[in-house]
Amino acid sequence: MRSFALLLFTSCALLGQGRGGSVQPGLGGSNGMPAPAPTPVTDLCTLEGQVVDASTGQPLRKANLSLNLVGGNVGGITANHNYSATSDPAGKYSVSGLEPGRYRINVNHIGYLNTEYNSQRPGGPGTQLELARGQKMTGVVFRMTPHGVIAGHVLDEDGDPLQNVNIQLMRMNYMQGRKQLQQFGGGNSNDLGEYRVSGIIPGKYYLCAVYRGRPITMMVNGSLVMNAPGAGTAPQQEDYATTFYPGVTDPAAATPLDMKPGQQLEGLNLKLAKIPTYSVKGMVFNTTSAPPAPVPQGGRGGPNGVNVNVQLDARGSMMNMGMNQGTGVRPDGTFEFSSVAPGSYNLVALTNAGALRHVAILPVDVSHSNVEGLSITVTPGVTVSGHIRVDGDTTENIPTFSVRLNTIGPAVFGSPQPAKADEQDNFRIDEVNPDRFDVNVMPLTGTLYVKSIRAGNVDVLNTGLDLTGGGGANLDVVIGVNAPTITGTVQNPATQQPAVATTVVLIPQEPERHNVSVYYRIANTDQNGSFTMPRVNPGEYKLYAWEDMETNSWYDPDVMKPMESKGTPVSVKEGNPSTVQLTVIPAASGN
Repeated sequence: MRSFALLLFTSCALLGQGRGGSVQPGLGGSNGMPAPAPTPVTDLCTLEGQVVDASTGQPLRKANLSLNLVGGNVGGITANHNYSATSDPAGKYSVSGLEPGRYRINVNHIGYLNTEYNSQRPGGPGTQLELARGQKMTGVVFRMTPHGVIAGHVLDEDGDPLQNVNIQLMRMNYMQGRKQLQQFGGGNSNDLGEYRVSGIIPGKYYLCAVYRGRPITMMVNGSLVMNAPGAGTAPQQEDYATTFYPGVTDPAAATPLDMKPGQQLEGLNLKLAKIPTYSVKGMVFNTTSAPPAPVPQGGRGGPNGVNVNVQLDARGSMMNMGMNQGTGVRPDGTFEFSSVAPGSYNLVALTNAGALRHVAILPVDVSHSNVEGLSITVTPGVTVSGHIRVDGDTTENIPTFSVRLNTIGPAVFGSPQPAKADEQDNFRIDEVNPDRFDVNVMPLTGTLYVKSIRAGNVDVLNTGLDLTGGGGANLDVVIGVNAPTITGTVQNPATQQPAVATTVVLIPQEPERHNVSVYYRIANTDQNGSFTMPRVNPGEYKLYAWEDMETNSWYDPDVMKPMESKGTPVSVKEGNPSTVQLTVIPAASGN
């Protein structure tokens, strides 16, 4: 543990500078071992600079800085030290007594977006800051961007205020290569119908109002937008439709709001209209276990007494806001959604038996009448087993592997628990639901990598494991031993300086690998413009370095087509590390 004298010295130095800095070192060594010897005072570091408004350049007082030492110091002695400071009335800060090493630095201030060291855009990623022994770094300026605000009123068809309306601010985002609307903030209207959404990062958004005064499950242009009442609730004949700014129920007709840094949009009012709703009724049959004791009066469960829930999910929705809504199942297995708007849904029946869950899915279309007599049966899952073998000689310490199945696409019921391989490197996962999965092997240490995963003649590493046709699978997993590493640097041609905090993406060129995330690698350049990509699967790739690129958009062929010529080809072979030099692609390129 650092001595009390050193802590007192550092604290007094900060107080003497009048800038509110403080040091919060972590406690001694790990695993009960004694703490390392204190770093000599002459080896400790200092960081000084200023925090300013990015728009005006005015200094910001009372900005809070946090410095987190990453991994240990440059001497190889593990440490866990966190430091903090507060800017003074001139926006200046100073932190002394810092251990040498790499730091993650974050700055926050009321009314501004959180900022990282070397971040190139508001809310964007930054880089680590490296301090050498005894270094005093000065002039480090953090430019903070004011956050945006949207405010207004929610009104009914007569212009009267509506209370408890959920306001959602959404933006297009890429999920598994497909654009979807995702929520990035929001709130509820008060008794005056007022709402206010703050903390908005610059970008294009869609504003949406979801009425929750009377529960309802509904679709708007293929999107589920409200919740359903419990079974037995009297049906609503109509209710307020989810509405997008400037007053439409179709997301495709909504007007996006292009928010600038610090912009405040007041008076964005939304008027809600009513639409007709209908009931959806049916029965769940559960065959996943033997019949237990009868369900007590007032209990909940389907036939055989195993608890079951049902929910309606949007089918083909462009929205991914976690708005799938459900209702309970009566002891006799029947269920009812009382107020459902017209649209296309998936009816999902899900057992509730701890960590082990089974699921059944039934497509349901609601048009202009009640839907009755639905029947859905939940059946036991299947078994996925297999063997793991290491291909080649290595001095690496071979770990005990585990195999995990991750759902491809929207996860209705989640993924099964991973299975650890036994002493013969065999594994088995029981009760797997009928879905499509990516197969992941962990941990992969050193230069180990997954070479192939075969189910019969099919390499499911490329295609995914498809269990929707029924039946299980037996997998042959092959681990390669000498995966190469790609290292490189990125330069900004406009400044002839290293391009820091740029996003570097390795994209496979073989068609069968285009949609397989295991072949992609993503890295951010550090303060020297350098990056590292470990454990790359051998193959043909292109490397791209973007100044600003929407996350996961590189999975979209339409986005990548105009950028094909901007990538740098890289041929990756087992056992042969690669070093490349890249030029940053400006933010306005390609799109």
